[in-house]
Amino acid sequence: MLVLVLALPASQGQDDKKASPREQYSALVKDYAAQQQKIIADYQKAEEDEKAKLLTRYRGLGKEYAEKVYKIAEDNPKDPVAAEALFWVAQNAAGSPVQAKANERITTLVAEMPLKDLSARLKTIPFNAPPGVADAVLKRAEKDEADPLAPELLGWVATVASYLPAGQKAAERLVAKYPDDPAIERLCGVLGRGGSDKAETTLKQIMEKAAKPRVKAAAALALGKVVAARVDQLGDKPAEADKVAAEAEKFFKQAADLGKDNPATAAEAEKEIKSLNTLRVGKVAPEIKAGDLDGKEFKLSDYRGKVVLLDFWGDW
Repeated sequence: MLVLVLALPASQGQDDKKASPREQYSALVKDYAAQQQKIIADYQKAEEDEKAKLLTRYRGLGKEYAEKVYKIAEDNPKDPVAAEALFWVAQNAAGSPVQAKANERITTLVAEMPLKDLSARLKTIPFNAPPGVADAVLKRAEKDEADPLAPELLGWVATVASYLPAGQKAAERLVAKYPDDPAIERLCGVLGRGGSDKAETTLKQIMEKAAKPRVKAAAALALGKVVAARVDQLGDKPAEADKVAAEAEKFFKQAADLGKDNPATAAEAEKEIKSLNTLRVGKVAPEIKAGDLDGKEFKLSDYRGKVVLLDFWGDW
């Protein structure tokens, strides 16, 4: 009995020191990050036949933690950390059964959270919007369209879910109602990478509607990229290729002129012009100097008139 009595205070002390939901969540996220770093370190030292296994482990690591992280949200629905846990699962546990449950709860949160908090949470999901979440965010942006954060929500849907109907609808609404919002610049970046049938039309609308030179510059740069992508498909039609290249160059020059207050945009536009005029079918390849496997220097021009295959590779 004496042993039992003496043990009681210690046991009671352990209960009092039970980790809070925030501490539990932070510990899991910290451990997850540590495991990521360990896998990266092991990958860098591993033999080739082991690297594929480590890469698969790295990509699936989030699923290993998803259940534990989700349980924190499930057990503590009123605690602020619940939202963080749900968004963590949505971002890091793609394809896992628990992600579907997290997404369902997030769609409910989207309708209830203060817009400031919602905007901050959405930034933790920079690409590939979870199913259902994009529709919920679009609906919230439409409901609170008078709020200054509404265009930011639309921008998130338009860029992170550009491949979904919700993303396309958000892009149309963003351009129509907020043509000079900073979110438009991010939209231009996504459209410039191609993949959307409406990219060229949308970018031209931005050019027409936007008043800020910075936004127009972003649209012109993206528009030039979309048009330039067609040039590579015209290798057997040099006259037509030159015509399309000239149109793309026109947009790049507009981007360079309009982006004078944004050196990064202007520099990228100039780089695209140089690439358009040198790195495409029918143009003379720029000179390349390097050492061969024996350390002997060679130049690309040494092989003029011959068929040459250039293989650029790296090991990092």
